[in-house]
Amino acid sequence: MRVMHFIRLWCCVFGLAGFGTVSAVDVGDDDDLYNEGYNPGYIGEPESRKKEDTVIFPSWPSDQDLVRVDLSLVEFPYTLLIDEKSFSVGSDSIIRYTAILRSADGVDNITYEGISCNRREVRRYAYGSRGRFRPVRKSEWKYILNRGQDRYRYALVENYFCPLPSGDVERQLLDNLKTNNRYR
Repeated sequence: MRVMHFIRLWCCVFGLAGFGTVSAVDVGDDDDLYNEGYNPGYIGEPESRKKEDTVIFPSWPSDQDLVRVDLSLVEFPYTLLIDEKSFSVGSDSIIRYTAILRSADGVDNITYEGISCNRREVRRYAYGSRGRFRPVRKSEWKYILNRGQDRYRYALVENYFCPLPSGDVERQLLDNLKTNNRYR
């Protein structure tokens, strides 16, 4: 009797253990098993996840087109410059621009990126070096945090970009940057 009970218990434990596992083959990378995020199959897809415009890299920034942005961030070791010629707001409501973070030593860190006000996310499209842009291999949307190098993006979202104004959106946002006109 004990042997039979032990065999049943052993079969239940080891036999059913395989049913609780899910392999990478069972669930595709794009599937949202628990419905926690974006699923393009939903009816009534949210406006915040509509199709993104095609991204075309801008020309290399020129010194005369750079707008210095007053971030007023304590202990942020960079000056933020935004290339006015690359600045755009697409039909997808994504704000795209070339950002230049200049160190006190004059070293530039250049990126072409986009910000979504609706989602408070950023996406880096390309890095700039030696006079040209190089695409990011795996460009993904990431939530903007108020720490580290992301602090300048957080300041842009909080103080200059969001919520998007109506009318000539690009001109108004650029004017906000140029005149240090903050929303809050």
